[in-house]
Amino acid sequence: MADLRALSGEMAKLQRQIGTVLSVSGYCDYDDLSGLDDFKQIRTADQRQQLEEYRNILYKLEEIQRDMAYLKRPVREVGKLHMNGQGRYETDKGHYYTSGSGIEFLRREEVYNYDTEKWEETGIWTNSRVESQDGEYYIVGYTDAELPGLKVRVRG
Repeated sequence: MADLRALSGEMAKLQRQIGTVLSVSGYCDYDDLSGLDDFKQIRTADQRQQLEEYRNILYKLEEIQRDMAYLKRPVREVGKLHMNGQGRYETDKGHYYTSGSGIEFLRREEVYNYDTEKWEETGIWTNSRVESQDGEYYIVGYTDAELPGLKVRVRG
């Protein structure tokens, strides 16, 4: 079994391998597999199924690659949200959020502490996005999160 550090090393290897697969496939350049040298010769139902399934897999791999790259980006700012004059939530350094904006915020959750053998509340940095409904902003998947005063991180 591995620890978090070993897992992080394996994830870095995986990220490089995913990058190689995306590059070799031409998926990053074309958003499909039309860049393959033999793309125009693909004719059978089996080949078309394989092409379609690979395209779906590559879409997911690209998303994984993006998520892994995000975690490596340096944190530029840690602050709390407040409403600005345009009715948007922003940080003290002026990073603001509108519908569709990605957000990394600190949420509180009960987790089990194996040392004390007790449940305790702790912070977990969490990625989501901001949306609005009826003029009110909320965080997707965390509608109970109060945006005023919410601790956020902005990565570079």
